[in-house]
Amino acid sequence: MTTEHSTTPATGRRQNGLAVASLVTGIVGIVFALLLPIVGLVLGIVAVALGASARRTSRSGQATAGLVTGVVAIVIAVVNMIIAYNILT
Repeated sequence: MTTEHSTTPATGRRQNGLAVASLVTGIVGIVFALLLPIVGLVLGIVAVALGASARRTSRSGQATAGLVTGVVAIVIAVVNMIIAYNILT
């Protein structure tokens, strides 16, 4: 029994590491913004910085998504901190 292997190269699309890092950091930032708002705020800021840097080199969808998820993480973290402040005072 023989197995056939494809000898064709993978598609020529390269992944932008900064865009992927921004997207992952933004998603994790959203999760932490709900649980620990300070950590979510920091991760959101990092995601926005990485997304902006990635968009300068290439305008990929992942860079835009990382930028958007970073902004969402920041907004959720700030709202969560405001709610916590109002409840605790």
